Amino acid sequence: MGTLFSALFIARSGLQVAQVQLDTAGHNIANVNKEGFSRQRVELLSRVPNERAFGKLGRGVGVGTIIRIRDIFLDTLFRNTNPDLGSAEIRAEFLRRIEDVFLEPSDGGLSAKIGLFFDSLNEFATNVESLPVRQSVINESEALAGSFNDVARLLFELRTAANQEVIGFVPDINDLAQRIAALNDQIRRGEADGKPSNDLRDDRDLLLDELSKITTIFTRERPNGMVDVLVAGDALVNGNRSRDVQAVSVPALDPERNDLVEIQFVDNGQIMGIQGGALAGALDVRDNVIVNIDGRLDSIAATLIQQINLIHSQGRGLSGFSGTVSTTNATVDAVTPLDVAGLPFPVQSGSFDVTVYDSTGTVTATATIAVTAGVTTLTDLTAALNTVSPDLSAALTGTNTIDVTANAGFTFSISNDTSGVFTALGMNGLFTGFDARTMGVNQDIVNDARLLASGFDSDILATGDNTAALAMADVQNGLFLDGNTSTIMGFYETTIVELGVDARSTLSNLDVQRTFVDGFQRRRQEISGVSLDEEVTFLLQFQRAFEASARVVTVTDRMLDSLLTMAL
Repeated sequence: MGTLFSALFIARSGLQVAQVQLDTAGHNIANVNKEGFSRQRVELLSRVPNERAFGKLGRGVGVGTIIRIRDIFLDTLFRNTNPDLGSAEIRAEFLRRIEDVFLEPSDGGLSAKIGLFFDSLNEFATNVESLPVRQSVINESEALAGSFNDVARLLFELRTAANQEVIGFVPDINDLAQRIAALNDQIRRGEADGKPSNDLRDDRDLLLDELSKITTIFTRERPNGMVDVLVAGDALVNGNRSRDVQAVSVPALDPERNDLVEIQFVDNGQIMGIQGGALAGALDVRDNVIVNIDGRLDSIAATLIQQINLIHSQGRGLSGFSGTVSTTNATVDAVTPLDVAGLPFPVQSGSFDVTVYDSTGTVTATATIAVTAGVTTLTDLTAALNTVSPDLSAALTGTNTIDVTANAGFTFSISNDTSGVFTALGMNGLFTGFDARTMGVNQDIVNDARLLASGFDSDILATGDNTAALAMADVQNGLFLDGNTSTIMGFYETTIVELGVDARSTLSNLDVQRTFVDGFQRRRQEISGVSLDEEVTFLLQFQRAFEASARVVTVTDRMLDSLLTMAL
């Protein structure tokens, strides 16, 4: 049977356990505001009882281990959802900024500028001989080109900002990976005795949560407590070692700029597979969202330039061209057929007329020049222009353009161009350039409003001819986009509507993802979070247990005194 000394031993075990429980509760309370902390509990063990004739006599209680209260399944759900939240946040932010670029609907928006441009052309068609009306068309043309330039520039800057976001994630990934690897090593050494390193595991889980928002990760725990982290099947953290990543500029991503980067592993140059998270969201914005919108903007600008210039290049204003007139779009070289020479607009088989006038407006020479797709080169075109009249000459420049010069006292005009060659080369057009970024207004016309084409009549004295002005105004109604099913304004409005729908859809998705993540986090806190009320209740419980065990010691001590007194 038991002895008084065994009772003291049992009481001591109770005191020891209560003290450990009090320390653990105090540790929980101290860390109540620490992010990522999981409350801890003491697991108690029953000591092996003493065998007696009347049965097994208990020997008190022992401390098994201190565990953290954590639901691994909820951690997995949280980290599987967190990348979608990171991606949605990045997309929502950039789509909001893209919407701000277009300023729609407002008087400063591109739609208003397009409308004002065509309004000026309609007014021009009713009074082609008025210089103020001509100047109004030029002013609206410059305003329109400036708006396209501004939007293109801002989209370029937004793409640069998205690229910087991608670059900015690199040090974050490297830092998190290195810290996870360091904690892995500490946990391995700390758990060599089989006891969990709860606080270190909390710190590591918090880092894994942060990393999962940047990119989708997969984790697997080793028997020794270390966690491997994989991104798209490639190890980012392997035990106590991590792999650094770097942002490497790859000009092939966009031939027009050399600053765009891709993420590679430093050790072998392999591209890092990015399947989700804020990093994937930034890449999607950079390589898809902005590129798509910028492409649609360029399509609108290019269509405006092409369709207006197709008309303008064949028309004439109040006077013909004098002095030297140059093409503005260069070919790759002077000997490649024009239809494959890198021009921004198509060249097809056809012809155009060249007319030369003297100072009185009398025609002194006229010629029809043929253009054959796959055959005619810039050199051929220059030679053909030189055969029109001794008062008209053409010369190749070192930049693969053509200068056409009329002798003093003579002017010339281009008409009936069915090949599109002068639109492609950029000669006698209202607009210069070929997309939203390069769009401008012909400086010759800016300098002399009389050169603004208004009619097609070859008689230079027929200044009231408004056929060209009417044709340019009618471009507003032409079906040139979306497979010849949309007008310029209709295509632009569709672009803005799609942008708005995408933005609203992303915001809705952001709310959904935030709800999911917040829900999983709330459930994790319900399980792992520290409740001060609960901990205070436990403190009182442990205090009572400590006091009760101490009372057992006191009672046993008195019994021993009594026993010793009897023996004396």
